[in-house]
Amino acid sequence: MTTDTTQTAGEPKPAPPARNSRSLRIAFGVSLAFNVLIVGMIAGGIASGRHMNGPGAFNADLGPFARAMSIEDRRGLAGELRERPEIGRAGAQDMKRIRNAFLDALIAEPFDPLALDRIFAAERQRGVQAMQIGQDLLSRRIASMNLEQRQNFARRLSRQWSGEDDD
Repeated sequence: MTTDTTQTAGEPKPAPPARNSRSLRIAFGVSLAFNVLIVGMIAGGIASGRHMNGPGAFNADLGPFARAMSIEDRRGLAGELRERPEIGRAGAQDMKRIRNAFLDALIAEPFDPLALDRIFAAERQRGVQAMQIGQDLLSRRIASMNLEQRQNFARRLSRQWSGEDDD
């Protein structure tokens, strides 16, 4: 059995399904704005050297890898990250510019979704770059450890991943 999908002259074409409804774009924009805000807070915390803990704060201690390191290695890694221009003070200033551009794009009339896409692409690139820098520095720090230090690191990291805190 076949279905006849030919259209005769004079019949209106069926409307294609709406792919980019306004509410979906707004929800997507709000979600991505929240992600940009979180990345900015983390980058700002790293750049300032603060480790904020407590209700309503975040912990910018570089995740389970850093928590599994000795205090000396953790401080050294955080210091190396702060010294990198992409993450340190210049990186925090870039984040401020990105946040301001995002806010400007949100209130622009007419609204330009492509402007948000460009901002998100720039922020995504910054995030990938920061992650690569962090991984490179972490790899170098681990390579400088002796066997016993690496074994201790592995034990503490295993506890971090299993949900047991070793601090």
